[in-house]
Amino acid sequence: MTLKTARGTLALLALEDAAPAVLFERLPGASVPLWPDVRSGFMYALQKYDFQSTPVEPVPSPRSRAWLGLGRALLPSRWDSRTLRSRRSAMYLVGGGTTHPVDGKRRNWLIGSYTDQFPESSAVLQWKAIGDQPPAFGLTRSLDPLSTRAAAYARLARTRTSSGEVRRHVAEFARLLDDRITSGDIDAITASAHYSASIARHLESQFSRLLDRVDPRVVLMEDASYGGRSALVALMKSRGIHVVEPQHGWIGPTHGAYNFGAAMRAPELFATLPDEVLTFGEYWSAGTRHPAVMTPIGKPHLEAMSALAPRWDDRAREVLLVSSVASPEEATDFALALRAALPAEWAVRFRPHPIERPTLDARYGRMLAQPGIVLDDHGDVYESLALARGVVGVASTVLFEALAMGCRVFVRDSPYADYYVGDLFGSTINGAADVDRVVRGLVGDRPPVVGAAVDAIWRPGAIEAFRSWALGRIVPE
Repeated sequence: MTLKTARGTLALLALEDAAPAVLFERLPGASVPLWPDVRSGFMYALQKYDFQSTPVEPVPSPRSRAWLGLGRALLPSRWDSRTLRSRRSAMYLVGGGTTHPVDGKRRNWLIGSYTDQFPESSAVLQWKAIGDQPPAFGLTRSLDPLSTRAAAYARLARTRTSSGEVRRHVAEFARLLDDRITSGDIDAITASAHYSASIARHLESQFSRLLDRVDPRVVLMEDASYGGRSALVALMKSRGIHVVEPQHGWIGPTHGAYNFGAAMRAPELFATLPDEVLTFGEYWSAGTRHPAVMTPIGKPHLEAMSALAPRWDDRAREVLLVSSVASPEEATDFALALRAALPAEWAVRFRPHPIERPTLDARYGRMLAQPGIVLDDHGDVYESLALARGVVGVASTVLFEALAMGCRVFVRDSPYADYYVGDLFGSTINGAADVDRVVRGLVGDRPPVVGAAVDAIWRPGAIEAFRSWALGRIVPE
């Protein structure tokens, strides 16, 4: 079954195929057009309407914590990116959230296997501040102080970006894009874009000096297709640096950050996108419309962990429920029904999305109060998958990873199904009334083999594939 494309993504494609002049306009003093930086804001707003999802409201940090974080960012630190002064042919630019604990340190599972191959040629820069646990890769530095300094310089600057000018552009994009965009959406996108535009000149100046010191030939940049830091992508590409994005999660025809219309292939807009995307396998690029080269590499961390996972018959009788974020009450009803239908010796483990953990009691208190349902607290999801015989979810990348980890996979029916999984895992489970199908699949015989080959989803030999790709790019042939 070919996956469908959501209305919001089609609207983005239609706007970019029409290529109105406003997409190419820059704010005064900006180095790149505004459109790439606000595109993701529209993408998330439209996704909210396409799938009737309930956003998770962030828990506000106390003002004292914000001031403490500001103070720490401005104090001298060994983790500050400006302490990085050695030349490296490969620079990894990551968010800092894709980590798990290993021997008292934080290992970045997204790029850790890559830096291990060429440690003398690699440097890691992450936007997130480095906390009490040091990074597993020694030459890791934080860009948090750099961005904090850029924000401070922007507040002191005499000339500032006009919020009205940003809003005029955002409102015009909204008018051309989709009539579901509300004034509240425009306000939120404008506020984010105005802040980014205000610090852009200072951020680019500091980042340019960082590039002078490191002088990389290749930059592997997480989320490079999302916009938000499009000026930095353009800056690197203007220096002849090959900008590459490693895939970090689900991509497909409905993902707005990996599907672009004709305008994004024009030089001034393609300059804000990566040159290449390293995918987990051939499956992921099917149906996407990205102007970058799509290169299947695999996922080394998953490959290593799946090799260590116990055989299915040797695992405890446990099923893992993976949160979709969208409908906590529906997820709770399903979990309670499944717990009641499973034999007593089976355990039900619930894994929330990371953004839900601060609000667990409010979202899932009724579920987690039920005996026999436990919260999954493993830092690495692959540790959880290695324990589970079955996995139930909606539209998470974890479902595809569970396949590689030898689990039986069940997909709950939802507005996401036709857009994210299709019939890859068989017919969907229709809510709490359909839990008996899950029970039969777990307790009885194995379900049929899925339609797509696992090797197409997860290319085998990921380390060897990366080393082959890196020759001539990161290290000489």
